[in-house]
Amino acid sequence: MRYKDSEEQRIYIKQASENGQFEYVYAGLDVLGSTPWKINRKVFDVVIQVWNSGERVGKVPPAVYDKPEPEFPPNYTTDMKEKKVFLQRQKAYNQAKANNHSDRCSVNYKLEIARAVSRSHILAIVEVIFFLPFPDLIVPE
Repeated sequence: MRYKDSEEQRIYIKQASENGQFEYVYAGLDVLGSTPWKINRKVFDVVIQVWNSGERVGKVPPAVYDKPEPEFPPNYTTDMKEKKVFLQRQKAYNQAKANNHSDRCSVNYKLEIARAVSRSHILAIVEVIFFLPFPDLIVPE
């Protein structure tokens, strides 16, 4: 089981496991682990088409961040309140732009896994299913 750096969570999980409270969870994971998965080729092709367009569609982030940068106020040097507001907006813009890049990299990584799985007919790693932005991309065989 994954958990954050929390001693309390670790102890709770250990006790719950020892008390048999995770048996259904383990059984469910066993079923998922033994289920062969394949790439839904129609969905994959559509996602690749959207990806290659570079546009924002659904959970696919755009190739180039598409929100406007905050405008520089004319009284930036004289009005400290305006300067502060502008700097906050600029910081938020830069963070959103960095998040867009991060999201784009994440989706690209998941698409490459799907591409590799579809080419080699290897069973998909179950963990990937839970993080794909497209739930219909990997389906049971």
